[in-house]
Amino acid sequence: MRNNGRTGNDDDPTLNEETHWRQAAQRLYEPEQDDELTNAVVFTIAEAESVEPSEVGAPPLYEVVDVTGIEAAFFGSGNGKAFRQGTGSVEFRYTEYLVKVRSDGWVQVYEPAETESS
Repeated sequence: MRNNGRTGNDDDPTLNEETHWRQAAQRLYEPEQDDELTNAVVFTIAEAESVEPSEVGAPPLYEVVDVTGIEAAFFGSGNGKAFRQGTGSVEFRYTEYLVKVRSDGWVQVYEPAETESS
């Protein structure tokens, strides 16, 4: 099921307890060494989709989530030594994927898993 990045009651993974997820890709974002968090998210989604990062783009990530806001909350502005200032994780849907950004720097992409019917 594709939702083009939009969430709603039926599509929200926290509300739909029947959805089972399988990790498809992960990447460690290190703000001291890497470019923007947006790049890490796009590269991780591309790995999950088995495509080049330049092929990830519909919908544009900025229409789905404020990655810059997540980066500022978890890792600081980068204008000093304020890295890893927040704790926790943020989850959002990007097309059929569940993307999780953790404050320890891990970006994880999950895909819906097939389940056996009883």
